[in-house]
Amino acid sequence: MKTQHTPGPWRIGDAGNTVFGLPDTVPDQAPVIIAGLGKARGAKAANARLIAAAPDLLEAAKRFFEVTDVQYAANFHDLRDDIAKAQP
Repeated sequence: MKTQHTPGPWRIGDAGNTVFGLPDTVPDQAPVIIAGLGKARGAKAANARLIAAAPDLLEAAKRFFEVTDVQYAANFHDLRDDIAKAQP
C-alpha cells in the first residue's frame, strides 16, 4: 500500500522549530513543511523530534510484525492498532 503522507525521512530545520520532508514525486521540488512549532524550547523541541521520527517509527513497527513469530506478535495488539491509525 502506498502511503498518503510525505515519506520519510523527516528532518528538523536548523532553527529547530520546523519539521520537513522531501517529496518523492518531484525530485527538484522544495521540501514540504510537515509541522511548524513556533519557538523550539522544552516540549515543542521534544515534539519536533517525535514528529520527525514518526515515519521511521511506523516502518520499524511494521517490520516488527514481518519478522516476529505470530504467537508472540499476538501480544502486541495495541501496536497493530497504532499502526492502523497512521494508515488510511
